[in-house]
Amino acid sequence: MDKQGIKEYICRELSLEEQKIALDFVEYLESKKVKFVKDNGYWKDKIYYLISYNDKGVCYIAIKDPEEEQNHWTVWSDDMGSKWLEENQSDTQILEVAWRHIGHCGRCGSCAGGRSKIIFGKNFDDVCGCTFRIDNPSNKDLSFMKKMVDIRMREILDWDK
Repeated sequence: MDKQGIKEYICRELSLEEQKIALDFVEYLESKKVKFVKDNGYWKDKIYYLISYNDKGVCYIAIKDPEEEQNHWTVWSDDMGSKWLEENQSDTQILEVAWRHIGHCGRCGSCAGGRSKIIFGKNFDDVCGCTFRIDNPSNKDLSFMKKMVDIRMREILDWDK
């Protein structure tokens, strides 16, 4: 069983610039008291983590997936409900980043081909089960990724009431 933590993988596999962004995001996640679970099932041979809160998925992180050589690391959200995504978002930078990182359905077989969702006031017809996908996140993506986590955690807390 692999006992190496996500921070060690980040420091070993990513460039210094990428490390700064990834470590900032991981530290933010840690401040939210989430669990980091390295997949030992389907993706056991990859550096793939499920981040969960109250036993529900918040997001996923992959580092150096050999099937996607162009992506040094990727962050996906879990499936996010429209109620939380439809709320008014006045920060135009967050809006633009969110819309740029919609997880469009790639017909991978895990769903019926994407769904229609309204995301911050804009309709998208082919949204994947992982609502957002951010490949090789930059510093410009960091605020959005944190917002994405906050929205998902509010959604989880609402379910747990």
